[in-house]
Formats: sequence, structure tokens, C-alpha cells
Amino acid sequence: MILHKLGAPDQAPAFLQHLVFCLRSAFPDHLYLYHDVSLPLPEYVKAVPFDAIVLDVTFLAMRWAPEDQFVAVKHQYEFVRQHTAVKIALPQDEYDCNELLDEWLVDWKVNHVFSVMSSSWNLLFPKYHRTGSIHLGYTGYVDKSLLEVKHKPFERRPFDIGYRARKLPPYFGRLGETKWTIGRDVERLASQAGLKTSIVVGPAGTLNGKAWIRLINNCKFMLGSNSGSSMLDPRGKVQRSVREYLEVNPQAPFEEVEKNCFEGLDGKHVLTALSPRVIEAALLGSCQILVEGEYSGIIRPWVHYIPIRPDAADFGRVVAAMRDRELVDQLVHNCRQAILGCEALSSEFHAKRVIDLVSGRLGGAYVNASMAQVETVLRRYNAEMPARYAGLWREARRDAFVRWVRKHPRLSSVARTANRIRKLVGRKPVSASLVPPKTPK
Repeated sequence: MILHKLGAPDQAPAFLQHLVFCLRSAFPDHLYLYHDVSLPLPEYVKAVPFDAIVLDVTFLAMRWAPEDQFVAVKHQYEFVRQHTAVKIALPQDEYDCNELLDEWLVDWKVNHVFSVMSSSWNLLFPKYHRTGSIHLGYTGYVDKSLLEVKHKPFERRPFDIGYRARKLPPYFGRLGETKWTIGRDVERLASQAGLKTSIVVGPAGTLNGKAWIRLINNCKFMLGSNSGSSMLDPRGKVQRSVREYLEVNPQAPFEEVEKNCFEGLDGKHVLTALSPRVIEAALLGSCQILVEGEYSGIIRPWVHYIPIRPDAADFGRVVAAMRDRELVDQLVHNCRQAILGCEALSSEFHAKRVIDLVSGRLGGAYVNASMAQVETVLRRYNAEMPARYAGLWREARRDAFVRWVRKHPRLSSVARTANRIRKLVGRKPVSASLVPPKTPK
């Protein structure tokens, strides 16, 4: 059984889809029950003698939810704690609420954890590292579907530099701040240099699935920075403090927030990992311009990518490198080979590691006596749940549309006008929830 919280698959980032369904894609002959915890787990599932229970990154992210929701989900899935299955956890962003994660893993008697951080395991898992087994994992893997994408020839790509990034809250430290400021700075400098860009920082630039792949395929160069944080926030105290401060001071710059919420803490621990976008850009033939960093030890500056300072102060040197076609071709080739040459980045290799851990615990023999029971439960689950999921995703899309309309006052006004017209002609009005309340001036 794989517990996750991916949401509607067609709305999720491609790398998350691949992560969640990695086992089934690589080893389809096994029996799997994938359950999105956005819906209650049917009671009849809890009695199934699963060989393994996998706690996906999207499920483990519940530790960031409000405390009452976090407590509720742990209570709902308390049966996992006593289950005899091999329990495997696949967390990410381990620096965020690491003590809550650590206690959760110990309490549920998790057997194996795949950490995307290549070091500092004793720091990140102060209790679990004494009782469980920790393995190195990655935030994303090379998936067959990505290798099948036909990438556009370099010269035919319409944009010189592409980038998308959310404006992260200050509680990820200066490293998190750089993820959006590098986009802002390079956009300005590239414009001055006469380069054509597709750089968007903030929620408006979020691209998922095929749209994200198309962007990479349309850019000669992809900008990027280290994935991770320069802050360790063991129980979310810094996060809560920052959010409370920004509610009162929404325009406060990073330095002000740092001084009032986490002075002296930033930079004590710098925890980074190779991000999925580095893998995707490498395989799609874009040359990467990256803020210099560790990148899980897999790629290096001037060998696999063009380095850039966090403040983009050396952008002139970057432009000169961009115009050196021989260097660019070599970097693109080297980066692709480095990614493909790292066996641990293969999704099939990762899936096999997980399967081997399970079969090793079972002594290589599965309990055939339980197969009939499992198959019966799977048939029932697969017959009942699709309609429930479809309803949930419809509601989620509707809620997202409502939130989007509420951010656009003119559309809200149009919706209210449309309702007045409908009432006049005797037609059923638009659902009240689609008509945002008037905002006081």
C-alpha cells in the first residue's frame, strides 16, 4: 500500500507523478493499493496483510499542516503503527519540521527511510538514526517517459533563458530567498543584454506536467539554484513566527523578517539536494545556468553547467559563456551524460531498491495464502473509489477556480452582474460560492 496526497494526477508536477507511481511503473506484476489520504481510507483496507506500506513524500508533508490536521491524519492511520508490514518512508525537505518527522518515523516503527539529503542524518533524524535504516534517495529520478520526449534543436528554441520559481517565505533562509531573487535579477539583466526570456517568479508562473516540459524544450538555457534551505526549523517555530510577522508586515523585506524572527540562525545549517528540474533540463538538452552549489555531488560548475553568483553580479561572464557555442555544447553533453551515468538516479533502480528491501525482510518468499484476500480488497477498492476521487477532483478544481476569481475583482463584478441578469430572465443563478463577496473599499 502506498499512502500519498498527490491530488488530481493531471494537475500535479510531472516529477511527483513519477515518484508516487514509480513502483507500479517499474514492477507492474506486484499488487498495489494507492490511496490518496485526501479521502478517508475504507475500513476494510486496514485489515489487509500488506507486505509493505510506503509513506510517500506527499503524505509525510502533512507534518507542515496545522497541528489539528496533523494529529487527525496520524490518528486516522494509526493502524500503520502496529502493522507488521515493511514500512518505508520517502520524505523530502527534511530540514522543515525535522523533529516532528523524526518522532513520527520512530512512533510508527518505520523500517527504512530514503533521505534526499546526502549528509547530516544524525542532525535531521536525532532519534530515528539510532533505531532505523537510512538510505540516500533523490527528489526526482530519470523516468522513461522523459527519455521519450523529443527535444527541440537548440537553435530552434525561441527563448534564450527560462525559469519558473515561487517566491518562498523567508523561513527557508537566504538560500530559499535566492530561488526567487535570482530570477528577478537575471530577468532584468537579460533584458538589458537584449536576450529573450521566459522568466516568471511567483504563483502566476507555476507550470505542471507537459506545460513545464514544453517550457524547457523552448529554452536554450535554463536558470536554476540550489534546492533546499539554509535554515533548520525543528518543530515549525520559525515558520509560525514568520507567518505571524508577515500578516502584520506583508511587505517586510527578508532582512527585516530575519532580524525579528530568526536572527543568527540562517546559515548555521545549509542543506541542499539535486532538484528534479536539473534532471529534466539535462535530458531535454537545455544548457543550465545554476547558482553554484553541491547538487548532490553529481554535477560541477564549468563541467556540467555555467555557474552564476547568487546576486547575479557576474552576469556579464555568464553571457560571454552563453555565446561560446563550443563550450555550451560540451556542457549540455556532459550534463546529460552525468545524469544518465548515475545509476542511482534511475527510477527503475530506485524502485528495485525498495522492492529488494521488502523481499529481503520477507526472506524472498511472499505469503501466497493472503493473495486471494488482497485481490478481493483491491477489486472492491478499484470499483468503489474512482467515482469518489473524480468527485473530489471536481470539487478541488472548482475551489481553485473560485480562489482565482476572488483574486480578480473585475471578474467578481462580472459574476455578480451575470447573476442579476439570470434572476431577471428567470434562470438559475450561478452557485453563490462562485460569486465572491464584495471587498470593503
